[in-house]
Amino acid sequence: MILSNSKQRQLIGYFRKLLKISEEAYQEILASYSVESSKELSYTEAQELLNNLKDKAITFKLYQPKTSKQHLKYENMYARYGYATPKQLRMIESMWNNVTRQNGDKNKEIALNHFVKRIVGKEHIKFITQKDVSKLKMAIENMAIKNKEELCEQKR
Repeated sequence: MILSNSKQRQLIGYFRKLLKISEEAYQEILASYSVESSKELSYTEAQELLNNLKDKAITFKLYQPKTSKQHLKYENMYARYGYATPKQLRMIESMWNNVTRQNGDKNKEIALNHFVKRIVGKEHIKFITQKDVSKLKMAIENMAIKNKEELCEQKR
């Protein structure tokens, strides 16, 4: 029998905390599987429990799974020789969303494209090359450091 893995147990703990399941209630749930710890669950049992907890969290609007739309963004831009991969484009966009001061998706996208134009001279993120990715990544990381320093200065 294959036992639960650490990722499953970690997610079970996350959803347990999210749903505010008491220790007593959690022990009852585990007892229904004839175990005392999530480490004793089989892989299949852990997945079943995880799916049940996730469904409850979604029902109570405590958790919203990533939509496939987010995961597939830029996916139609695969196999473009020399250009950034969809995964790299999503990474740059995610990093940008963590440092930008813009609100709203449209404003963030506009600001990102202005930033891309200023740093690498491309009109839109979808036109960046493999070489541009490292330049943009470094520039965004520097912005994050600068933002952190400014925040520290404001607290003084």
